[in-house]
Amino acid sequence: MATQTQQPKKKALYCRLSKDDERLGESLSIETQKETLAQYAKEHGLFPVQFYIDDGYTGLNFERPAFQQMMDDISLGLIDTVITKDMSRLGRDHIKTGEYTDIYFPTHRIRYIAINDGYDSANQQSTYYGVLKQAINEFYSRDNSVKIKAAFKTRAKAGKYHATAAPFGYLKDPKDHNHLIPDPETAPYVVKIYELVLQGWGNHRIRDYLRETKVPIPTWFQHVRGITDRSKMFPDEEARYIWRPDTLRLLIRNPVYCGDTVMGRSEAIFKTRKHPKTDEDKWITVQDTHEPLVSREVWEHANKLIAVKRQDYRDSVVGGKNMFSGILKCADCGKALSRRKYGSASGKIIYVCGTYATYGVYQCSQHKIFEEDCYETVLSDIQRYARLAKDHRDDFIALILGYYRHSPENRIGTSAEELKRLNKRLAEINKAFDALYEDHLLEKISDDNYERLSAKYQREQKDIKNQLALSQAADIEFSDKRTDAEKCADMFAEYADITELNAAIVNALINRIDVFEPEVVDGVMKQTIRIHYRFADVIEPLNYDAVRFYKSDKVRQASQQRAARQRQDRVAAVEKEVTDNPIETQSA
Repeated sequence: MATQTQQPKKKALYCRLSKDDERLGESLSIETQKETLAQYAKEHGLFPVQFYIDDGYTGLNFERPAFQQMMDDISLGLIDTVITKDMSRLGRDHIKTGEYTDIYFPTHRIRYIAINDGYDSANQQSTYYGVLKQAINEFYSRDNSVKIKAAFKTRAKAGKYHATAAPFGYLKDPKDHNHLIPDPETAPYVVKIYELVLQGWGNHRIRDYLRETKVPIPTWFQHVRGITDRSKMFPDEEARYIWRPDTLRLLIRNPVYCGDTVMGRSEAIFKTRKHPKTDEDKWITVQDTHEPLVSREVWEHANKLIAVKRQDYRDSVVGGKNMFSGILKCADCGKALSRRKYGSASGKIIYVCGTYATYGVYQCSQHKIFEEDCYETVLSDIQRYARLAKDHRDDFIALILGYYRHSPENRIGTSAEELKRLNKRLAEINKAFDALYEDHLLEKISDDNYERLSAKYQREQKDIKNQLALSQAADIEFSDKRTDAEKCADMFAEYADITELNAAIVNALINRIDVFEPEVVDGVMKQTIRIHYRFADVIEPLNYDAVRFYKSDKVRQASQQRAARQRQDRVAAVEKEVTDNPIETQSA
């Protein structure tokens, strides 16, 4: 019998070149590396070979596509040797590089060779030098990072703009990419935004105006101009116009629009991809570096108006602590509910869906719930269960298990009668199978009948065993649920005498609260909330009458009429603004 010839393992020839290497003019081109590695492999009889090439990847990051492919091939046992021109091609982080040369490669029986460094893991003497060389390579990268940061800082102090894309409303000057010039297509949108701020419009109202007039968001322009690929952000045309209030806030606060260049707002951390924000006193601001889109007076006045509105909002909302922070969730989209003031003079606090607050009705509905309603409903629910847990512990546990047992998503173990029937039938099948086998041996039945009956019994046997296994798993799960219910009873009993809520109690007892959209039933506003308690999840959904602020059908109708008038006024304001002051743009 012929034996199969084992394929020889490959010699990996790894090449890497980063943009920093190119910038410094090092003779490390990919072609040069390939020639050096191929010649070395030929001279030393190392074959077969396979190239792995990462062009444009830093040595401080090991998440490189070709490098990771090489690691995958090593784990599959396809490679026994890795060769680079020098150790810096493998990596410039001496700790991470050392993990590969000292731990990973030896563990996988990989020979590593760095040609120009005279390093060969098969030669014990060369490994001592390898440790020093790794530290030198990292020092080189760290020094290079410092020099690049210093160069960027110098350019920032000279008022040179440095970023991948120009700010919305500007283009990079074709004659000098560190200089900004107005974008004839998008600059009028920026001017319009500042005009609306000076008219007293808030970010949410401006957001709706831009959406109604179909002004694309800044990211859309970067995408269609090929600056960044953001195709996933725009599944349909409507997505182009979904402005966020935060986007507007940052745009209005950006000094670039009054002619200033501000750099150094974030700082790169060596050996990571993180760019944390810096303190404002470390920003580098140079005034009058390019043509402004609005005057400095307009910019300052707009920011003063926005600051006053934000401070008024904080004073009205942040005055009381939000004990439901991170707890209230939209039952439809799952986003956290945000806390805000209800109206300008009501003094009431409401929670609304975070998606609705950001994108409006285009993404989700309001899911509004008044803080007082939420507080009293949750407090009443906790008090009821706490007293039950303290005075009638077994009834409380039975209540939790009863809701769990009847939840459609939970499967409870098979009844005792059904289990008895299944086990009896399984015994009958096993006995019939034995008899069938004996009849077949004695040739009392044909082969065709044996195979047909055998297949039938095996299918039924398999189905019954699956049912028994599922029942056993469900019984185990139900037993775990009982343990949780007992823990929940002990936990609730500790709060049997509470008369008010605070954040500590809410967080101790509740994982989250799902808030559903309110609806009118027989002239009364009703709302459902679902409280997910610790150890118990949902005990019973709550449906309460929101009578505090929706007291009658008459009041409800008046409120709806007022809301309709406000919508009509806003639409009319948008239409008037479009008619009287259209945004004039020209294609770039």
